Amino acid sequence: MPGLLGNALNAGKAAGQKAKIKAEIVMLDRQIVVRKKAFGKEMYDELGYITCSQDFYSTNDRTISAIRPLILACDREIRALSNKNLQAKGNLDIAKARRAEAFPTRANSLKERAQNAATATGMLSNETKIKTEMAVVNSKMNHIKEKFGMDLYPVLDEISLQIGMGQVPVHCSTDKDINAIRAIFQKCNTDV
Repeated sequence: MPGLLGNALNAGKAAGQKAKIKAEIVMLDRQIVVRKKAFGKEMYDELGYITCSQDFYSTNDRTISAIRPLILACDREIRALSNKNLQAKGNLDIAKARRAEAFPTRANSLKERAQNAATATGMLSNETKIKTEMAVVNSKMNHIKEKFGMDLYPVLDEISLQIGMGQVPVHCSTDKDINAIRAIFQKCNTDV
């Protein structure tokens, strides 16, 4: 009997250890995905301006050539959403100005105060709607940046295996960008 009970306990411990290890692997996999998404935000925030540079299109560097289609697609979507956000911000400013102008004098009677409260509530709900739209647009922009990171990481990983990710001497404006790309990638790759 003691041998049977001991075997059952050992089997239970082994199963528990396996489950714990599997859970740790799942947690690490999630952390890797989160880090790659953060990498996308960091990379786009650092290099979002690069698409406005003529050197970005004329360089034949492998790193830039590899990321060019990804950053252009991401940048196109981000700029479209940024325009929506800018338009919503303008609408919010107009709504705030209208609310400020709606009540130039203080209400004296209880009836006037009730009417003003109803009008102000309607105006505030419109402002809240606009703020919610802006938050949704910002969330979409973050999602696009995160997807950019998930798509960009394997491309840079492959390049790093082929040519390495050392810093290059700065001779033109894209060399500085290449060094920034490599530094951000190396930091992320170390974390992963």
